[in-house]
Amino acid sequence: MVAAPTSPPDGAGGIFAGSLFMLESAVVDQNRADDDRPGLRSRTALAAAYLGSGKVAAAVPLFETALTDARRLLGPTDPDTLIVEGNLAAAYIMADQDNTGLELMTRNVALREQALGRDHPATLTASDALATAHRMAGRFREAADRHADVAERRTRALGPGHPDVLTSRAGLALTRADAGDLTGAADLLATTVATAEQFLGRSHTMTVTLRGHLAECLVGLGRVGPARDEFERAAVDAEQLWGAKAPETVRLRDELLSLARTARPAL
Repeated sequence: MVAAPTSPPDGAGGIFAGSLFMLESAVVDQNRADDDRPGLRSRTALAAAYLGSGKVAAAVPLFETALTDARRLLGPTDPDTLIVEGNLAAAYIMADQDNTGLELMTRNVALREQALGRDHPATLTASDALATAHRMAGRFREAADRHADVAERRTRALGPGHPDVLTSRAGLALTRADAGDLTGAADLLATTVATAEQFLGRSHTMTVTLRGHLAECLVGLGRVGPARDEFERAAVDAEQLWGAKAPETVRLRDELLSLARTARPAL
């Protein structure tokens, strides 16, 4: 399995199944003229904060009660209800309740398709998260098919260089890697890194993350020289982005040192 990088220190959220997992905003529409949303907003924001900081056990019951109230007060297909439901599904999976999380996430995607349409950004976000959940559960065919479908839909709507498209392509590559197809994963990651550089630049968060994944695949393939080059580039760019002491910079430097020790011939 290709390792996941630690979360960059930019408030982007936690790690979900080897790729950056961006929790949807739990802030409900403050312009709605009703009295039900403010309380739900604060409770859901608190639960999301717990989840983002790794306090999964504290987040789950808050999401559960918020979802019960949201369904009762707003209805099951209200956009804010769907946000709470999707976050609860992710929390279940992060709490190792895979079956419960997958069942709820599948339901959530279906409701979003019904209420918002298949190509709505919120629907595609949930569908990509479901693909990642399938990968975590070892259901690689389902994960690959869904990541590929979301990547295609996002490309049509957003263009090839949008970060959401690159995220879906990375998910597909990581699925291939976890399924044992490191060559296919490395090939896809190489083209995805090139696309990220073209549209976002070398020192973009997405580019650095993708390059780190590519380096790890190359290590798995025994291609030490190219892997070292990619780790070095990623580490330099990570330091420029987040600083020398940021977790991701340190991780990449450690990977580079470990690779150098492994490649050093015995005396």
